[in-house]
Formats: sequence, C-alpha cells, structure tokens
Amino acid sequence: AAPLRVQGSYQSLAPHLGVRHDPEGSLTIQAVHATGSTGFQPLPNSASFGFRQGGIWLRFQLDWDGTQGERWLELPTALLDHADLYRLDAQGQWLLLPNGRSVPFSRRSLPLHQPTFRLPPGNGVEVCYLHVASEGAMEVDPVLWEPANYAAHATKEQFWFGLGAGLLLLLALTHLSIAQRLRNKVSLLYACYAGVSLSFMLSYDGAFSALVVPEHPRIDYWVVAVSFPAFLALLWPLFSSIVGFQTRAPRLDRAMTRGTLAVGLAGAAARLAGQNHLVGPLLTVSFLCLLAWLVILACWLVLQGSISARFYLLAFIPVLIPLGYYLALNLGAPPMNLLTTYAFDFAAYTHVAALNLPVAARLFQIKRERDEALARELQISHHNERQLEALVGVRTADLGVAKERAEQALITAQEVLEGQRRLIRTVSHEFRTPLAVIDGTAQLLELQGEPSPPGQPSPATTIRAKVQKLLGFLDGALRQDQLESGHWRMTREALEPEALLQTVLAGVDADPAIHPIELRLERLPGTIFADPKMLAILLGNLLENAIRYSPRGGGVVVTAEALAHGAVRITVSDQGIGIPVDQLPRVFDRFYRTGQLQGVDGSGLGLYLSREIARMHGGELSVESVLGQGSRFTLLLPAEGGV
Repeated sequence: AAPLRVQGSYQSLAPHLGVRHDPEGSLTIQAVHATGSTGFQPLPNSASFGFRQGGIWLRFQLDWDGTQGERWLELPTALLDHADLYRLDAQGQWLLLPNGRSVPFSRRSLPLHQPTFRLPPGNGVEVCYLHVASEGAMEVDPVLWEPANYAAHATKEQFWFGLGAGLLLLLALTHLSIAQRLRNKVSLLYACYAGVSLSFMLSYDGAFSALVVPEHPRIDYWVVAVSFPAFLALLWPLFSSIVGFQTRAPRLDRAMTRGTLAVGLAGAAARLAGQNHLVGPLLTVSFLCLLAWLVILACWLVLQGSISARFYLLAFIPVLIPLGYYLALNLGAPPMNLLTTYAFDFAAYTHVAALNLPVAARLFQIKRERDEALARELQISHHNERQLEALVGVRTADLGVAKERAEQALITAQEVLEGQRRLIRTVSHEFRTPLAVIDGTAQLLELQGEPSPPGQPSPATTIRAKVQKLLGFLDGALRQDQLESGHWRMTREALEPEALLQTVLAGVDADPAIHPIELRLERLPGTIFADPKMLAILLGNLLENAIRYSPRGGGVVVTAEALAHGAVRITVSDQGIGIPVDQLPRVFDRFYRTGQLQGVDGSGLGLYLSREIARMHGGELSVESVLGQGSRFTLLLPAEGGV
C-alpha cells in the first residue's frame, strides 16, 4: 500500500493498510518485518475480520515530510484485547506501545477508552506495524488525528455518550421504583432491560473499567460477555409482557421464554469459558433472528388491533436497521456509509425512550383497573362497615348483659368461697376439742383393755387411727385455706439442713423393720435460710406418701446434696407401686388421688401443698415414676430461695 502523507486534522489509514493473519499468534515483529510487504493483503471493505483466533498484523507507512506537530493514532473500538503499535526508535530498535483491554490505563501512552497512540513526527517515510488480537469480533479502521481536533471530537462524543448513559440509568431507576410500588412485572422487566443495556453500553465502549477499575480493563470483556446474552434473554419476556402475548399463546410464550433464557445462559457460560470465537457468531445470528421474529409478531398483533404492539413496533423500528447493521459488521458485512455511529446512538436513545410508550400505556391500564377495583372494594367496605356497626351494637349489648351476669356470678362465687373458708375454719376449730377428747378416751381404753390378737387391731386403736386421719384432713384443708388467702407466710431463719432432715425422719411414724428409711447426705452447706415448719411439712408429706404406697419391706431412700451456686437437691425415692404415665401431670393437683391402691388413706392435698411450699421458697417439686417399680420426688431449691 502507498504511504500516507501526514497532513490535515483527520485522515483514515484504511486505504494504506496491509493485513496479515497470524492464526497461531506466534509471529514476532522481527519475523513480520523481515518479510516486508510479502504476505500482506489489502484491508477488507468492512474493516472487520469477524471472530478469529490468533492475531492480525497491520502494516502501514507514514510520510512525515514537512509535517509539523505530533499525531494521535486511534482504533475506534474498545473491544480489542491487544492493540500493540511497533515503531523504530533512533537506534533502529523496535519500540512497543501496548494498548487494548489487557493493558491497564496507567501503562498506555494515552489513557483513553479506545486504543490511541501518541505519534511524535518522524523523518521521511516511516514503517509501522499494529498487532491486534481479541476474543471478540476484530474490527480495525485506524484513523490519524491532530490532538486538538481529536479533543473536540472526543468531547462531543462523550457528551452524547454520557447523555445516553444517564437516560438509561434514570429509566432503570424510575421503572424499578414503579415495579416495587405497583408490583408490576412489565416495569420490572423494563428496569432490567435498561440496566443490562446500560452495563452493555458502558463495557462495550470501555467506559466501565475507565470509571471503576482502570487498572483492570479486562473486566469490560467479562461484563460484555454476560450482559449481551442477558440482553438477548430479556428481549422476549419484555415483548410478551408489554403486548400480553402470554394470554394469546401461553404454550408458545413459555417455549420462547425458556428458549431465550437457555440460549442466554449457555452463551454467557461459553463466553466466560473463553469460547467466544465459536459462540459469538451464534449469539449474533440468534439475536438477529429473534429481532426479525419480534417484528413479525408485532406486525401481526398490530393487524389484530393491539395498541401495545403498535407502540412496541414504533419503538423498535428506529433501532432495528442500525443494530442489524453493526451486528452484520461483526460478521464481515460490507460497510454502509449512510449510517454512522451517531445515527446508531440516536436510534438507541429513541428506542429506549419510545419503549416507555407501551409501558406507560400498560401502567395507565393497570392504574385504571386498580382504581376500579379500589372503588368496588370501597363500596363493599362501606357496606360491610355498616353491617359491622350493626353487629357490634348487638354484640355490645350482649356483652353488657354477659358482663353483668359474670360480675354477679363472680360475686356469688366469692361469697361461696368465703363461706367455704369460714366453714373450714369453723369446722377445724370446733372439731379439734371433741376429737382430742375422743383420742384421749381411746388412749385410756387401750391402756385398760386387754391386748388384741395378733393382726387384729383393737377398737380403741381403730378409733385413734380414724381420729388422726380426720385431724390430718382438717390440717390440710386449713393450710390450703391459709395458703390461698395469704395468711400463711414464710418466716425464714438459719437452720442446719442435716438436723432438719433428722427431725423430719424422727417424726415419721414408720417401723424400720417394715419400711427401712436410708438417709444419704453429700456435701451439704452448714446452714440454710428457710421456713423450718414449711419445709418440715413438705418433707414429711413426701416421706409419708413414700411409706404409704410402698409394700411391706419396701425401703425409702432420702438423698440430699449441694449443687452449683449454693442450690440444694433433696430426693425421696421409694419402691412402691408407681404412678401411671398419664396421671403424672395431675399428681400435684388439689384433691387428686391416683386410686392405684384401695384402702390407703389420704386427702389429696399433701402433694399440692408441698409444691406450693417449694414455689414459695423459689424452687420446684417434680416427680419421676415407673409403674410397678416406684417413684422419685425431687425438691430443687436455689440458694436465693433459702436452701
């Protein structure tokens, strides 16, 4: 190719380029230069080599004769991974100027989005080489700029680029807010569509890495590798939601949704795996076919009278021609000088803005439907409110009557309860003296009478036993009344736990030969603070129950041990008849008896009073039992509770 005479503010290098394909990527600058122009071919009309493996060498000559001032060499694409310029220095050595997505901005001669090189003026004719390689489509159409002219051009281009990016960001945020507030699927899809378009636009132009990670511009490739398939996968769901295609042909809609999603996911995975030279053309063709299919369906729906489809078609017409043109360029199609980058940018902005028309129409329809639904709901609500007010009036009157009856019943119950308490106190007081006389008389009869035959108690002994049973019942009822009325209060005092247990054991009426009692003490504290009378009643009840329900020869074991933080645990274990599992939750209920053993005396108040005493001390009384093997009652009192 003839040398380019450097002059003017803007010059295209395309007619002066020689191109050589390096499919293995193994050629060096020395090997390429040694062959001269041999092996180089003219630049294709489209300046695009499509998706190729390996690299492309570009050879050109610059005639600097009479040129004043430096020039900037620009490759107007940010998709090249490598764009390295080779020039001879004053010593005749090749000087490498690296650029492309693999080179951080700090290492570039000019830190611009697109590969751009600063060229100081040379002497006479200079031979230069460009080595280009990329995982994407390789399009090279280098131009030579005067720096001032390039700055003016770049300022204008960045203004329109920033305007488009800002528009996309505004649309994405606006429709995301609408989708969140109205729970609208169309707005959500449109927000995703605008967001993916924005990410694709920024990374395609190299602006994303320049703004966010200038030292890792390779990230632009990963963003493009994901955003383009995502853009492809979103086209059909957005179209279907806007025109309501899912209601017209649900099966076709599901098939297209799944198909585009599968193609998008597979394409993104293949591109991230480094197979873009294979999957890139397939994704491009798929995208063009999908666009053609969308236009056909939109036209058919327009003929069916769909206003949303008309809006959709009008929104896509401005962008279909330039978008198809640029996609075809990636596959090596010839250039069309009628279309420029600005035409595509303008078409893209018009497309994104026009898509608001069907979305807005859909939102107005949703708003109208929602307003109608709210009006119906409001009417129903007013009707229900009137019915509810009437019902509340009736129920309020009923509740007033029920309240009066409940209050009267409560007063009656309190009077009955107070009468029961007075009766218990009166009976307890009046019965004690006659019972004491009866017990004393029975004792005299025992002393004066003749001994009874073995195994047959005397009448006096029987009388005394019945008197003691009646006194025990009266004592239990009186204590229950005192406990519930609050007249039975604790009086804490220091006492020795071992002495307390010995006193309780001594007071239990049990024959060691029939019911042996074993006391086990483990690390008990010297003193505790508790109500001795209450604890004596509690422990006495547990021991009497253990003896009462144990067979002849059945032993009782009392264990007392200190726990952590000053707590004490006392257990009373027997070898008696045990308690059925279904009755365990009720053994501490008032007046409840299991009825396991006929003829055993008891009032059903002992365990109830024992648990209340334990809780008054801040502790708890629990039971474990196995039917036919015995029971174990455990008293656990914390240090704060006095034990």
